[in-house]
Amino acid sequence: MGAACPAGAADRTPRITPVVLAYRKAAPAVVNISTTTLVPSRGGIFGDDPFFDVFPSPLRRKVPVQSLGSGFVIHKDGYIVTNAHVVRQAEKITVRMADKSRHTAQVISADPAHDLAVLKMTPPKDADLPVLSFGRSDDLMVGESVIAIGNPLGYANTVTTGVVSALGRKLEFGRGVTYEGIIQTDAPINPGNSGGPLLNVNAELIGVNTAIRADAQNIGFAIPVDALADELGKLLDFERANRLVFGAVVRQHHAPAGTEVRVASVRPGTPAEGRLRVGDRIAALDGAPVKSIADYTCGMLAVRANQTVKFTCIRTGKTIVAPVTVKAKPRPDGKALAQQLYGLTLRPLTRDLARSLRLPVSRGLLVVGLEEGGPAHRLGLQARDVLFQVDKYYVHSLDDLGMILENARGGTSLKIGIVRGRVRAWANITARARRRPPVRPGRGGGRTDR
Repeated sequence: MGAACPAGAADRTPRITPVVLAYRKAAPAVVNISTTTLVPSRGGIFGDDPFFDVFPSPLRRKVPVQSLGSGFVIHKDGYIVTNAHVVRQAEKITVRMADKSRHTAQVISADPAHDLAVLKMTPPKDADLPVLSFGRSDDLMVGESVIAIGNPLGYANTVTTGVVSALGRKLEFGRGVTYEGIIQTDAPINPGNSGGPLLNVNAELIGVNTAIRADAQNIGFAIPVDALADELGKLLDFERANRLVFGAVVRQHHAPAGTEVRVASVRPGTPAEGRLRVGDRIAALDGAPVKSIADYTCGMLAVRANQTVKFTCIRTGKTIVAPVTVKAKPRPDGKALAQQLYGLTLRPLTRDLARSLRLPVSRGLLVVGLEEGGPAHRLGLQARDVLFQVDKYYVHSLDDLGMILENARGGTSLKIGIVRGRVRAWANITARARRRPPVRPGRGGGRTDR
């Protein structure tokens, strides 16, 4: 047996490979996601859940895995990206950081059509959360080395390596659910890796690990980071969430010098008009650097009505500062919209109410009335059901619901998530026609769920 190499020996340096460096840089931003789950629906009016078994395996249910999956921090304010199917059945979510600290997180939005979800945890005061850097997926090469970090079978911060096996794969899950443009990799991915990052050797995010072939070896799939960048603006729609009028659409682009965030359009008559121009590259928000669409979107989520945001922009080669004062948008009446569109009477669920009714969830909207023959009644909803999701968004108040439903029209269909007893399931509900969108009287920006 050979002698051990002393620390700091010259022949130790070659052991610090690009994989080692990438892991050291990226691992602190990767999180373990564990949860308390509810029993999934297996039929009835809600149908089967196509995400319950991504690729069926007779061995999968025999493995006692506490960790449902993985995720990664995209912004220092505590925003985390994972797969939608990782948190789809979750009621209570706990995020464990690489430093072993634990934090409670809530689902902000989830999009099963793209298998993406965004969580929010509250970081400790003065904490400097590590953040994963966005790369690009439009220039990936078959055979390029890739790195996966995650929590397979609960083993936190496990790293595996491989190559890009193929690009542009199409995965069909049945019931019309299809993912396109998927990255195939042979980097070993196991249960618990879902939602974790796929990285290049520069420790940059190039994909979100989403599925494996349980009946094969080393066939894994990841959502391209460019697809995530395109969806973030919808998943984290700050104008909808905070009831703001801003007016600019901002997108991420790739340039020879690196990733850029640019203004794609400006709506006439909005606060952004005359301040921002199409083509402006946003370099900073109130002095905070903007390097990716995550920096921009998550940064704007902190903005409130009547606040002035200073945009540092690069315009025709010159640096300018463009102050934009966002305005409040009147809040629609979620209770009235639910009644008009679906014949559904709802009230916010509180912990005390949930306890008194012995409900398994404590957040959402409680069904307290149904109009006979209305859309909700025909679908099969019942009193004491709890509505927790509408479209991509999780709803905790009538404010949340109103902001989602304000543009709904008769004949349009939305996916809703319902908890009934110990079952959590989803269905599509079709709105009936209404005369005009109700708006709660009073000052814009006020709460409406009281």
